[in-house]
Amino acid sequence: MIIFISGGARSGKSHFSEQTALSLYNQGNEENQRGSLYYIATAKKSDEEMVERIEIHQQDRGKVWKTIEESFDLERILSTCKKQDVILIDCLTIWLSNVLFEWEYSLEKAEMAVNGWLSLAREREFHLLIVSNDVNEGIPFSDEVVLTYIYSLQRLHQTIVEQSELVVEVQAGISTYWKGDR
Repeated sequence: MIIFISGGARSGKSHFSEQTALSLYNQGNEENQRGSLYYIATAKKSDEEMVERIEIHQQDRGKVWKTIEESFDLERILSTCKKQDVILIDCLTIWLSNVLFEWEYSLEKAEMAVNGWLSLAREREFHLLIVSNDVNEGIPFSDEVVLTYIYSLQRLHQTIVEQSELVVEVQAGISTYWKGDR
């Protein structure tokens, strides 16, 4: 199952996605379908505040999660996952920023990578939850780099939504199901 979860900054989307992933993992264990529960963190430890936030998130999640810090090559990680694993990628927004600005990916190359993740999830029958930020709301930007980034992110959102079984937006801790149902 592919699940896409979006929302604004501090909307509650990470908490929602973690609870959803944990529920899928527990459901699989109850059905004797032993899988692993992975948290793929795309953020880099760029400063003290980020290091502190990462530590708090890891403590909040607990020991049942296997945390993998990978800012770029997610397909390498996903290619090792197996049936019934539950993988949470948090988040697409940061991953895209990393590959666009540090690895100089084109939009086409980013789309190919994301399509590779989605194909692996379907082929290997693992649960893939992808978290992203809604960054296209509000006052339009006039900066060309910012507009290119927003356009690219929205294209990736459309690609993922098209292939997802469940699409959820979280605002102020309230989830709205746009595709699929609980």
